[in-house]
Amino acid sequence: MIALAKKILVENKLKMTQNRLDLLTLFLTDSKAFSLLNLEAIFGQKHNRSSIFRCLQTFSKHKILEKFIDATGVAVYILHNENTTNNHSHFKCNDCENVQQLPDLPTEYLSLLGNNKIETTNLFIEGTCEKCQDK
Repeated sequence: MIALAKKILVENKLKMTQNRLDLLTLFLTDSKAFSLLNLEAIFGQKHNRSSIFRCLQTFSKHKILEKFIDATGVAVYILHNENTTNNHSHFKCNDCENVQQLPDLPTEYLSLLGNNKIETTNLFIEGTCEKCQDK
């Protein structure tokens, strides 16, 4: 995963720092949504809060990560999937915290907005996944 993280940084013309490599490798290996607080707990001894925050902002700006506001009002970040449009949503399990990308929203749904220019949608659905319901 480190090789893929390096490739992503090079493709986006971003400086290769240990902070960026560590964070990007985590997002590549885990399908969870992480908040700044989560990441600080994971990397707090190695990287400070402001460095993690700057990295999240840079990754969001370059569309490497997607930012959502969860049901508690906290910003969470997930890895952006290059094979999607801006009109898709995500489902987050509140038990295992895994995030599943959902298909694009139907054109009939988006057409209700008329001629409004849609730049992005942030539909973040939360609940309990099937696997966690069976526990």
